[in-house]
Amino acid sequence: TMENPYRRALVVSLINPKAILFLISFFVQFVDPGYAYPALSFLLLGTLLQLASFLYLSTLIFGGTRLAAAFRRRKRLSAGATSAAGVLFLGFAAKLSLSSV
Repeated sequence: TMENPYRRALVVSLINPKAILFLISFFVQFVDPGYAYPALSFLLLGTLLQLASFLYLSTLIFGGTRLAAAFRRRKRLSAGATSAAGVLFLGFAAKLSLSSV
């Protein structure tokens, strides 16, 4: 079901120690200690971050799903994209081999 991956992602996001440390170290500079309820400001910033992350990642997921379906339907498009990626990587390899260290 669609609800299970969202729930799992939310749980992982909320218990991820790196994310928690990032929130504490980064958002503390935006919380006014003179405000009567600094924890409320901190909670609001964290909630806004989670909302923005949810919207951004949902857009990537649904856009990627539609793009993958388009590539599955159109084999020539898929082959062309694979070839273009290969040519791009060959170009990167050539540039890297010709650059000075």
